[in-house]
Amino acid sequence: MQLKLEKCPGTRVVLLRHGESTFNALGLYQGSSDESVLTEVGRRDARITGEFLKRIAFDAVYISSLKRAQETAKEILEVISVPANAVFIDDRLRENDMPAWEGLAFQYVREIFPEAYQLWKQRPHEFWMRLDNETRFYPALNLYERVKEFWHEVLPNNVGKTLLVVAHGGTNRALIGTALGIIPEFYHCFQQSNCGISILRFTDGLLGSGQLEAMNLNSHLHFFEAGGDLVTQSVAEVCTE
Repeated sequence: MQLKLEKCPGTRVVLLRHGESTFNALGLYQGSSDESVLTEVGRRDARITGEFLKRIAFDAVYISSLKRAQETAKEILEVISVPANAVFIDDRLRENDMPAWEGLAFQYVREIFPEAYQLWKQRPHEFWMRLDNETRFYPALNLYERVKEFWHEVLPNNVGKTLLVVAHGGTNRALIGTALGIIPEFYHCFQQSNCGISILRFTDGLLGSGQLEAMNLNSHLHFFEAGGDLVTQSVAEVCTE
């Protein structure tokens, strides 16, 4: 199975979450910690995703500064063709900063910090962590500001082009939210699976014109696992699944 994007005016951005990481497999909060790396399953799925994206002519690739995203991109870049000078590492694409929970198990956080956990899940725009004795840090709001900066710099420089962004579940949710004008309150509404693909189109190449063409495509992983024959699927077709 390979993805084909029908020609259309404007800028296309393919968002990809990294493959399964060691912290994913263990059920731990990752945040912007850089201890987590890809598992063998994550590497395999990244290679499969590279084959799925092989027919797309990407003009540039933007990658999170964290290892699990860079390892995913490395596997994909061995399959797709992108000039070396069109591959960029961008720290603004790193995952949500969650300093107090990074490395902790999901179950532990739910049991030990039930009120904070519920606030994070139900009202992420109000959720905060204390960085020191004085400073409150709002992870979701900070992430939204970071990705807005990314959009405002990258989109004007790539009008009419097709971009690949390799980042994280939280980062991609925020990228989708800011592209569509959806406020941080609904941050958790967008599911982003490991090696899941979402596609945005900006009709005039600028942030205010964002449209969602596909959300969290991951059928290519199951297709290749089942030994399916190579077929081509257009974005118009996958959006209706």
